[in-house]
Amino acid sequence: MIIRKLEEKDYEAFKGLFEEAYSEYLKFLSRENPQQYRKERQERREVSHARFDFYLKSGSSFVAEEDGKVAGYVASQTVRFMHGVDKLLWIEYIVVQRKFQKRGIGFTLLHKLIDYAMRSGIDRIYTTINPDNEASIKLHLKAGFNVKDRKIASYKTRKP
Repeated sequence: MIIRKLEEKDYEAFKGLFEEAYSEYLKFLSRENPQQYRKERQERREVSHARFDFYLKSGSSFVAEEDGKVAGYVASQTVRFMHGVDKLLWIEYIVVQRKFQKRGIGFTLLHKLIDYAMRSGIDRIYTTINPDNEASIKLHLKAGFNVKDRKIASYKTRKP
């Protein structure tokens, strides 16, 4: 497995993995929360090239390759002055293609992000986690994140 920074050539794979994960989420919602499902269907999120370019330019988004193909990615951005922290990294998405799940790719991507944050002087990493996404909760806990109320996960890169 190779972990590297997101590149322009990754757009189609990035978009496809996002659509795969979003479709899975919509299936879950259709069973568990029909009201939220209807709302999500109306809003229908997509990865435009402009959105992809935003993550590309952030410099803090990474992909995992297996046999030359993108198997997963973590898309993040640096945010200033949020949650009482001067500089933090916000994880927007962490996605691993279904056939590559349970191989440590998500864990490796999170650790690449942690390393990037530490080298960049970023104090914390935050993300929101769907409280029904047990796999994501377990992944973040395993990577050392503090998961509060099973909604917000944070990782402190520096000791006070």
